[in-house]
Amino acid sequence: MKVLILGSHGMLGQELVKVFSNNEVIAWDREDLDITDQMQVFQKIVELRPDIILNSAAYNAVDKAEEEKDLTFAVNADAVKYLAQVSNEIGAIFVHYGTDYVFEGIERGGYKEGDAKNPQSIYAQSKAKGEEYLREIGGKYYLIRLSRLFGKPGIGDGSKKSFVDMILNLAKEKKELEVINEELSSPTYAPDLAKITKELIDQKHPFGIYHGANSGACTWYELAGEALKLKNISCKMIPVPASRFQRSAVRPKYSVLLNTKLTPARSWQEALKNYLKI
Repeated sequence: MKVLILGSHGMLGQELVKVFSNNEVIAWDREDLDITDQMQVFQKIVELRPDIILNSAAYNAVDKAEEEKDLTFAVNADAVKYLAQVSNEIGAIFVHYGTDYVFEGIERGGYKEGDAKNPQSIYAQSKAKGEEYLREIGGKYYLIRLSRLFGKPGIGDGSKKSFVDMILNLAKEKKELEVINEELSSPTYAPDLAKITKELIDQKHPFGIYHGANSGACTWYELAGEALKLKNISCKMIPVPASRFQRSAVRPKYSVLLNTKLTPARSWQEALKNYLKI
């Protein structure tokens, strides 16, 4: 099988390269293909003719997106449309990754795969539009939603460190940290998500929407506390409301991703322990 991985230098992309290594893998990042250029997408991908296209590229600077609406929609919506169209043209399986932010975040019990979306920020609206394009175009696609991705930092220019790594670094420099004790969601370990992706394809699950986060949920404060405990780092943690920090984009207060279609992934605590090699 010929597998094209887009966003291959990112946190998730590099794990997809590893998991699909038994196949013929073509790993492209932004310097290899501008996914917002429709003509380039069709020319390069039709010529390559992969059997599977995995799109882990995204614009995910949530606050900056409020000022860069056009770029955000170009990457998270228009590019998805082009990739879905070319996938249909060549008969390829298309995998795209979504976000918990497409939900309004008012359901304390979490959200199932088919629940109604109500995105509140520019970033969330762009991701929701990408989902709409996928559904309209149809074909052989998997949409996998995730939340709070963590894992080995990517090597690409646009890659950013996960919240886990940022907290661990800050805790080594400061005696105390204020951390938001709100916004309940489900952390996602990049290697686990890559494995789920391969299992979906290998086991020929029905095409459609899936939730790929790890099991369980936590606030930012709880996630930070678990990471510091596992690494035995002494730093006073101060729980604060989300309003304590000025942030341009609205975040969902409750966006736990409920997995009703697949075998439950291991808990986020177990995944975090694995990442931190405890």
